[in-house]
Amino acid sequence: MLKGIAGRTAIVTGAAGGIGSATCRRLHAEGANIVAVDLDQAGLDALVAELGDRIVAVRADVTNPEQTEAFFDTAVSTFGSVDMFHANAGVESTVVPVANFDIADWQKVFNVNVLSAFLGASAAVRRMATQPDGGKIVFTASIAGLKGDPGVSVYVASKHAVIGLMRSLMKETGALGIRVNVVAPGPVETRMMRPLEEGLAALMGTDAAGFQAALSTAIPLARYAEADEIAATAAWLLSDEVPYMHGEVVTVGGGLYP
Repeated sequence: MLKGIAGRTAIVTGAAGGIGSATCRRLHAEGANIVAVDLDQAGLDALVAELGDRIVAVRADVTNPEQTEAFFDTAVSTFGSVDMFHANAGVESTVVPVANFDIADWQKVFNVNVLSAFLGASAAVRRMATQPDGGKIVFTASIAGLKGDPGVSVYVASKHAVIGLMRSLMKETGALGIRVNVVAPGPVETRMMRPLEEGLAALMGTDAAGFQAALSTAIPLARYAEADEIAATAAWLLSDEVPYMHGEVVTVGGGLYP
């Protein structure tokens, strides 16, 4: 068991998705209370049915300030504290060159990937700062936040922004006893990869299966990650096992980056 998780409370956004649900399962198995947040009510219901006790599901728009405050209030009123926050909600962008970008796509991606992380971090810090043990925040970024690729500039820019947010926030929170880190996955076997594979394959003149095979070959471990492998890293960062890790970007890419 990881130290410092059992009996404490975690909020996970994007909780019905691949990485989010895997993180909820891992933290719950470690003994945490879970507040699972997503717009996908059916996905939340399935997660609650699976995990049973010590979990509250909240259907909320993570880009809305009032709804964000509300699910943090739910965590405190139900379990007494917010000890861990996994800012995991995210969406992929349309694959298109910068010259042909769609402002609506840009706004959606930045709202979900960046604004939600900012709102959640603000709400988390205000509550954690009043707690004797502070707290831990982990953002889900991507190795895309550390490099660039053609066709996905909007997604890449949003993940760079998440890492920039963490690097500023950690300067503010260390003295408050709040550790802040980023988990940056490479390709993960989740729903989000399918439209990216299709779009990037079309851009490169191949099909999705061919693109996936080529990408897998480029990864030194020769495969995509599983969601629970990312969740294990997030749980580790949210635990007391690594008390001196603060302001770090932990890549989980099977050797794809750097």
